[in-house]
This record gives sequence, C-alpha cells and structure tokens, in this order.
Amino acid sequence: MAASTRISAKNIIFTIGATSYACDATRVALELNDAPGDVRTFCEVSVGKEWKLTLEGIVSGDTTSLYQVLFSSYTTDVAFKIAPAGNAVATASLPHYTGTVTIDDLPPLDLNAGEIVKFAVTLTVKNTVNTPTSTPAVFWGVTKVVS
Repeated sequence: MAASTRISAKNIIFTIGATSYACDATRVALELNDAPGDVRTFCEVSVGKEWKLTLEGIVSGDTTSLYQVLFSSYTTDVAFKIAPAGNAVATASLPHYTGTVTIDDLPPLDLNAGEIVKFAVTLTVKNTVNTPTSTPAVFWGVTKVVS
C-alpha cells in the first residue's frame, strides 16, 4: 500500500461566520469528549459526546482580530469552518469540518516581557444528534463536508 496523503497545517482555512481568521490563529483543534452528565451503560458502545474547539493565536487590539471578535461575540453562537488542507472546495480526500460554536469563554491576557502576546481559549461546539451515516455526515454537531 502506498503512503497516505499527508496534510500539512499551513494555509488552512479557518472562518467564523464568513470571516477568515487563519492569519490570527496559530492552532485550531477540534476534540471530542464525553458530554457532561451522560452515563454509559454496559449495553452502549458510546454515550453522548461533545466537541470542544480550541483556538490559539496572537493577541491584537484591532477590532477585527480574532482576539477582539471573541470578546465582542461572548455568549453568542457563531458558525465555523475548518479546511485543514486550505482547499476552497471540500472533497472526499480533503474534507471541511463545520459547526456552530458558543463563545462561552474569553481568551486570557498573558504578558511575558519582550514576547509576542498569544492566547489560548477552548469553546463548546453546539451539540446535535449523531448521524454519521447521513449525507453529509454529522458527528455530534460537527459536519464533515466532502463535496
């Protein structure tokens, strides 16, 4: 078997709403964990899940920066899209991931002398019914777009 195509995290597409924030971000991560309060029985393969969207980036005072938009959007729900390979059109081998995230935390301000100021914040993705066999496939609120 030939080696699988590798995705290099450069020139990604990361949007909140219709605005691209890839140039302000240094890390974008979607992580799936057990949903709070759910209980797994012996007969279940998996219980409810919940995605977290972790964003790391540069701190900027510009009103249109990712850092400031997180503050101005606090407590609201916003659509997001991640295209890990930077492709404008999703394909089966280079999918996009979309969903709605609640801006339920504010990024910290952590200053170190002489360093570029960075932040990290983890937000909750709005959960939906898991329908991985639908087209497009939806995994607890994150849609895997392939076309």
